[in-house]
Amino acid sequence: MSNTFVGVLKYKNFSKLWVSQITSQVALHMLNFALVLHIYELTHSNASISLVLIASAIPSVIFGSFSGVMADRLKFKNILTYTNFLRFLAVLLLFVAKDNVLAVLEIIFIISSITQFFAPAEMSSIPVIVPKEKLVSANSLTMTTMYITLIVGYSIAGPLLNVLTANGLFLLCCLLYLIATWSTNSMSNYDKKEVQKISISTLAKDLENIWREMTVGIKSIRANRKVIDPIFKLAFGWMVLGAFIVLMPSFGEKVLHINPRYIGPAIIGPAGFGMLIGSYLVDKFKKLDLKKITKFSIMLIGIALLLISFYKIYQDLSWSRPLNVFFIIMLGIGCSGVYISAQTLIHLNSGSDERGKVFGLSTMLTNLALSIPTLFVGGLADLTSPFVAMLILSCLIILYGVYQFQRSRPKIELVAA
Repeated sequence: MSNTFVGVLKYKNFSKLWVSQITSQVALHMLNFALVLHIYELTHSNASISLVLIASAIPSVIFGSFSGVMADRLKFKNILTYTNFLRFLAVLLLFVAKDNVLAVLEIIFIISSITQFFAPAEMSSIPVIVPKEKLVSANSLTMTTMYITLIVGYSIAGPLLNVLTANGLFLLCCLLYLIATWSTNSMSNYDKKEVQKISISTLAKDLENIWREMTVGIKSIRANRKVIDPIFKLAFGWMVLGAFIVLMPSFGEKVLHINPRYIGPAIIGPAGFGMLIGSYLVDKFKKLDLKKITKFSIMLIGIALLLISFYKIYQDLSWSRPLNVFFIIMLGIGCSGVYISAQTLIHLNSGSDERGKVFGLSTMLTNLALSIPTLFVGGLADLTSPFVAMLILSCLIILYGVYQFQRSRPKIELVAA
């Protein structure tokens, strides 16, 4: 595997794109979780954390189709370079607005909106700068980097916030975005497309066509149970992640007695390790029914959350901390099982002519699932306690898992003698 990765990194444009991916994604994830912790310290409210997730997820729903149109019309290199630099400028605003919760949420929305234009240009660049026979290696490296940067960014945000303070962390993020800007700007002009002129009339026409295709595509996808079921399960997996992120600071502080700034290495780290184990297990047992893997993974998530929520019962045991880490790893394994199995089922059951529409709908639903339900979870935790909120969440997930198993049981028809 390492030889395969080294082979694809020999292509200069791809290696520069990869450097941009690493630096920009570490900055994005580190900044997101640092702002979650920062807003929690300002408000001590779980509901306010929900607003962070909503502010970062809604732009993909609003600008998803529009960003695709822009990527088709402009040079990929220009989009990558300008969006990296614009995110650098947006982070600068945090230096003067960091103590105003509403202003911070607005800046999060701006950064996420800019990122929405970066993503399609980044993914569309890969087939252009890498030969066809190297695409699998390039995509494998890209996906592996995506998971690792998420784990690293979320794990180190708290400790760095403690050591560098908020301003120091913002400065580090600015530096990372500048490196990403330099890296993409130094790429050769690989995109040979003829830049189309953009006007209000052409954009309006394109958006009208996109809307028409989306409505037709959604009706077609809704009728295909083999596609819509895994899409909903994928959205469910992201909903659990969003709810868990909302509860982490208060649950870690009030139940696990961990400084919120060290939640990353204490919880995100083991959960990320569990996701890597889950990825390995799903690949190892890929001959098993993916639908069954998804159902077992949902049950595993519910059971793991239930055991984590009952920490107070076994906290006096000498091995309570390692046991809790084990349950968090279980949670990561379950999440990985849902994500990978559902995503693979979507790939297998959708035709090449509708795959774009399928993943457009999937992205929209997963971002809504990641953000909107967190308001309920955050509000519930504020009204009761993080323990009660996590207990209710785990029970609902287990009930959903039981429903999925009951739904798949063959129906027995009674025949009169």
